[in-house]
Amino acid sequence: MDIIQKNIDELRVRAVRALIAFFVFFLIFFTFKVEYYRILGMRIPLLYPDPYDNAGAQFLKLSEYHVLPKNVELIALKPTDAMVADIYSVMFLALLFSMPFIVIEIGKFVAPGLKRRELQAIKSLGIPAAILFAIGSLFGFWYVFPVLFRIFFYFDFAVGSSPTMGIANYTSFFFMYIASFGLSFEMPVIMVGLTKLKIVPASFWLRNWRYAVVGSLIFGLIFSPGVLGVSMMIMALPMMALYVLGAFIAKRVEKSDEGVYSVAAD
Repeated sequence: MDIIQKNIDELRVRAVRALIAFFVFFLIFFTFKVEYYRILGMRIPLLYPDPYDNAGAQFLKLSEYHVLPKNVELIALKPTDAMVADIYSVMFLALLFSMPFIVIEIGKFVAPGLKRRELQAIKSLGIPAAILFAIGSLFGFWYVFPVLFRIFFYFDFAVGSSPTMGIANYTSFFFMYIASFGLSFEMPVIMVGLTKLKIVPASFWLRNWRYAVVGSLIFGLIFSPGVLGVSMMIMALPMMALYVLGAFIAKRVEKSDEGVYSVAAD
């Protein structure tokens, strides 16, 4: 019981520290906006207090400009819609910037219960996981979302309706999609990590590729609501490609580890 209570206390401390990091960034992005000042001939971004046109609102306007067609109008259906959308945007930025601190606290909590080889494997995959999440989110934001929204609104143009969208619906759809794309790009890291930890052999990934295709379609169906299955396929196809990439990398990692262990045994 003492050990369990000690673990619970440790978990509480780590969770509080992670939440503090999140709320610090939340307050910064909710209270300040990014303003450019010219100092010594250079444009330098600095924080300027403005709780209305804050960093979350700036990021939201950037996404609207880049993603939505020019003749699509965002509207606030309720007085609180704009504020809710701004809070969602601030929460996303706060989570993105506090993620390193959250990962550090999680790592410190689980590290005592891991073997040295397992800890080294997790550390070696930490940076690739963060990079792939950023690449997946950026890929979805910069390339996929504009095409996807154009496809949706082309149907409105075709029937002669005025394309509008509630800002709260747009924000929830946008951030759910960007998070889903970031998570989907984590698939190779998860596959390689399980193989490196000797939990799942690389042959398993290659042998069960059909289930991966079905799983990708289900993931796309759940996390990308749309029409005619277009958004589902836009998300499912990259996941299928990432699964194949993860399977081959896992195979190479497995061979490399076998070579290291055989040399150590000799």
